[in-house]
Amino acid sequence: MNTHHKPTLRALSILELLSTSHQTFSLSDISRHLEIPTSTLSPILHTLRGERYLGFHEDTQSYSLGTRLFEIGSRVQNSIAYKKISVIMNDLVAACGETCHFAVLDGGDVFFLATVNSPQPIRMYCASGRRIPAYSTAIGKALLRGRPIEELKRLYPEGLKPLTPHTITDFEELYAATNGNDVFVYETEESSESVCCIAVPIYQQGAVVAASSVAMPSFRYDVKNIELIKNALKEALISYELIIDLFAF
Repeated sequence: MNTHHKPTLRALSILELLSTSHQTFSLSDISRHLEIPTSTLSPILHTLRGERYLGFHEDTQSYSLGTRLFEIGSRVQNSIAYKKISVIMNDLVAACGETCHFAVLDGGDVFFLATVNSPQPIRMYCASGRRIPAYSTAIGKALLRGRPIEELKRLYPEGLKPLTPHTITDFEELYAATNGNDVFVYETEESSESVCCIAVPIYQQGAVVAASSVAMPSFRYDVKNIELIKNALKEALISYELIIDLFAF
């Protein structure tokens, strides 16, 4: 039984809708997408606009995300937990010279909480806040570590759709990739062409709660760099697990 507060869920659903697109939404657009009557939506939109969680465009009579959300996001990124994560990630990039990610699982997606980009001119780039199907990435497969095949199928009821010709599309293969004995998880051009990745799961009280990865162009994915990155990730993992309790998952 769902005991969540319905008006609060409606306010959150508005923010989620507006976050999925670069376009603005009118009252009727939001009503149609969320199947909520305009009479019910109007006071919610008025309140969110008044508190700056939504912006309003007079010329088109439409809404977009507001500046208050940026303020809150900035405060989160300036928290003690994020600052400590940032130190670990910067050390990791300094050690291996490649792009580092820190992410959690949200449904069946990887949600990238933090990224430190490589200083090299040719590099893998990914912005914080991005989502991508977990089965297609090393960091996602690390987040899926230890899950039974039945749960994997529940996460992806429409199957595993390929992002590249190398993406895993078979549940048995995904299960094998997420239940190996190796602490590291690998990806070779499964989410993006010419990008390879190595990741580690991060545990809290025996459960995987986050993961970190190092991504690089495939032409630098050689034996020497793989060993360098694995050693750097192993050192970083010790540091991650010492501070992971600062996060509320």
